[in-house]
Amino acid sequence: MIEQLETVVRAPASPGRGRGRMRWSVARGLLASGRAGRSLFWLLLSLFIIVPCAFFLVIAVSPRLFDAGTQWFTLSYLGETFTGLTAVSLLNSLWVSCAAAGLGLVVGLPIAWLAARTTLPGRRLVAGSMWLVLLLPSWLPALGWERLVQQDGVLYRLGIGAAWETHLIMGPFGVVLLLGLRSVPFTYLAISAALAGLGQEFEDAARVHGAGRLAALRLILPILAPAILSALAINFAEAISDFGVAATLAYSANFPLATYQVYQQIGNFPPNFPLAAAMGWLLVAAVALPLTLQARALRGRTYAVLSGRTKQVARRRLSLPGAIAGVTGVSLFYLLALGVPGFGAVSGSLLGDYGGSFNLTLVNYRAVFHQPDQFGPLARSLGYAVITATITVVGGFIAARFLAQRRTRATKVLDFMLLAAVALPSVVFGAGYIFAYNLPIMSTLGINLYQTVTLLVIAYIAASLPTNARVLVGAVSQIQPSLKDAARTHGSGEFAAWARAVLPVVSRPIVMAWLLTFCGTFLELPLSQLLYAPSNPPASIAIQDNLSVYHFGIGMAQSVLAVGIALAAVGLVLGGYRLLAPHGWRRIGGVTRG
Repeated sequence: MIEQLETVVRAPASPGRGRGRMRWSVARGLLASGRAGRSLFWLLLSLFIIVPCAFFLVIAVSPRLFDAGTQWFTLSYLGETFTGLTAVSLLNSLWVSCAAAGLGLVVGLPIAWLAARTTLPGRRLVAGSMWLVLLLPSWLPALGWERLVQQDGVLYRLGIGAAWETHLIMGPFGVVLLLGLRSVPFTYLAISAALAGLGQEFEDAARVHGAGRLAALRLILPILAPAILSALAINFAEAISDFGVAATLAYSANFPLATYQVYQQIGNFPPNFPLAAAMGWLLVAAVALPLTLQARALRGRTYAVLSGRTKQVARRRLSLPGAIAGVTGVSLFYLLALGVPGFGAVSGSLLGDYGGSFNLTLVNYRAVFHQPDQFGPLARSLGYAVITATITVVGGFIAARFLAQRRTRATKVLDFMLLAAVALPSVVFGAGYIFAYNLPIMSTLGINLYQTVTLLVIAYIAASLPTNARVLVGAVSQIQPSLKDAARTHGSGEFAAWARAVLPVVSRPIVMAWLLTFCGTFLELPLSQLLYAPSNPPASIAIQDNLSVYHFGIGMAQSVLAVGIALAAVGLVLGGYRLLAPHGWRRIGGVTRG
């Protein structure tokens, strides 16, 4: 759009023609407004994403620059991260993340294969259930497992609890299990996308030459190398940057992880910002390492298999024992990822805070509904999530439009910055906000945002924007300028042309991006833990506070209600789109039924 306007502006208007001068003036005005809009976007991006994180990371090597120490340049804090408890937490995070990434691949790859290539009963439910696992914050399943196996937990009250169960889950094995189960959806999405473009001809060629099923599988797995490496890299990055499990199950098990150590360095009095920043550097480097190794492994190789000769895949019909084994394996995954922690959370919410019996009661739910300070955080987080998702979708669409335009130096820089922000752990992101907006210069400039709801919502938006833009860029890239031009030709104004020609094409991706941001914000923990206003705690903080003062039942009741509210909101939005959106909007991007 900007490039087209620049061409119009540079072209001289025909002399003596008032219409030509008018068109030239309009084009110049649109060009100026477009440049102003782009400048404003870059200003906001720098102010709320680049500057806070950059300031925070610089403290590790130059604390004197921001009055956080006496040295203008030092590497002592980076060296300190390799000693004591910080070194233990970093080492724990590294090996746990490697194990979780491997577990996610081992479990997710067979599920993706069964759902995409076989007649597995109930295979159409797999994709939707994977999204449910993905959208739940990691600390909720952790709380469910914890409440199930801990002393005075559900299993002990049922009389079937044992010390070995508690030690198994409340330790490294439980941390790896939870992070590995959370990695399965990422593996499933990566492998499923690759299988969609892998035709039948490779398996047929292997079988023609006498290969059995296992030999044919060994032929196909190397072709899936990009998806497998991508799944491993994403699984590792998600596991090492996770804060929910680190702040709940791992903390209760006295098993320190790096993300929680960063939080503790900031939460101590006085806070140790340089050491926290040094650990932030190592976390960012740890996230970047698998991505770099993935790129090096794939360099110079081609995995292009999709062509005009690609054969449509014929689903392999499972035998009765194979179908039983497949359904059992998939069900076991959902039982561990959703069923067991869900049972722990619901049953825990129906038990009184104290006592050793298993008498079910609604006293915890009555406490939530009848005490304003218990239900208020849920309503507050609902409002935060709606505001964040709405603003983020608009900003994400604008960023996606910039990325989808002709590749320039500015778009390349924007693409890199958004990818880097996606890889940045949320705890480092929140620490950057604490430091940057608590500087004395901010008060001097009249920017008093620290410990306010405004800063928390801004942080939610800034943290969600990079992912939202990446989600929308595919759909936005498919929009041809001719769509809007055709509407303008038929007399529509600027806004009407966009609403009639462009919005229908991107309505479905926008709705999904909105829901993704809403669910990610509603029960978000690391940013909330670091930035919430003391008088207005969101739901995740209220739940953590109840658990920390042994109000386990009330905390679990809040968790169950929060999940119910989130699912109801998702159903309401999807149902509203299906009922209110025109039929033509819903057909775009749909599947033709035979």
